[in-house]
Amino acid sequence: MTGWAIFLRGLNGVLMIAVPCLAAVLLVRRTRGGFRVIGIGVAGFILSQVGHLPFNQFLLLPGLQRWGVELAAPAGKSLWVLGAAAGLSAGLFEEFTRYLVFRFWLRERKGAYLPWEYGIGHGGIEAVLTGVLVLFAFVQVLVLGGEGVLAGFPVEQAKLIQSQLDAYWAVPLSQALLGAWERVSALLFHLGASVFVYKSVREKRPRWLLIAIIGHAFLNAFAVVVVRQVGLLLMELLLFGFGVFWVVWAWFVRPRQQAEQSWDPPPPRPNLSDRQVTADQIEESRYE
Repeated sequence: MTGWAIFLRGLNGVLMIAVPCLAAVLLVRRTRGGFRVIGIGVAGFILSQVGHLPFNQFLLLPGLQRWGVELAAPAGKSLWVLGAAAGLSAGLFEEFTRYLVFRFWLRERKGAYLPWEYGIGHGGIEAVLTGVLVLFAFVQVLVLGGEGVLAGFPVEQAKLIQSQLDAYWAVPLSQALLGAWERVSALLFHLGASVFVYKSVREKRPRWLLIAIIGHAFLNAFAVVVVRQVGLLLMELLLFGFGVFWVVWAWFVRPRQQAEQSWDPPPPRPNLSDRQVTADQIEESRYE
């Protein structure tokens, strides 16, 4: 354990929190519209997990086990089935929640930046929560690694904790910031997905919602399967490339802002030269 190892692991968690927060502040300064839509994006992500996490825990994973799928399989058919099922579950819950928010909660709000604001809230809170957990684990490792701390635990438990501490510090420094990099890739994806779903609602084209669901399922399934097949650096590079492609595609197909209210021209001004003035009107207007 070196000073650089401590610094980079702490920085990893800090960046997970700081990057989406900075992006949100910059976007609000750009739009001058406040944090309301970003906050709704945060709420949308949380609502999606209220259904998603219990579904995975109590229905999806037990169901896969009953069908003979090995959840800890390092490769093979079981890994592919697990990846596809977990990816589709995430795509359905998150993208349908995103659709419902745009369809009902944000139906009165329109604007070119609306899906980007929602996307930063939806993907940003996921990064922030992950960063908090990473920093919490980091602090725990530092505390448990203190001199004489493990002496207060039973021998077997102390050995288990020490093995976990060794595994934590054994991660190469070149991979210390991969967690933050992965959160950037995920944030790019959420920005693009928000644009696609918003486009589906605004233009009443379900295919864009379907694209968002398929893209989400593919991204999650890819992460589950590939992480056990290739190195972490290559996997993160591929995920980042997909995120960049996804958000660039969203930028080019984004709904163009149109005037929301029709403008009626003012009535024509009367032509005074065409008005006929009678002798009685002249007489009545005379000052006495």
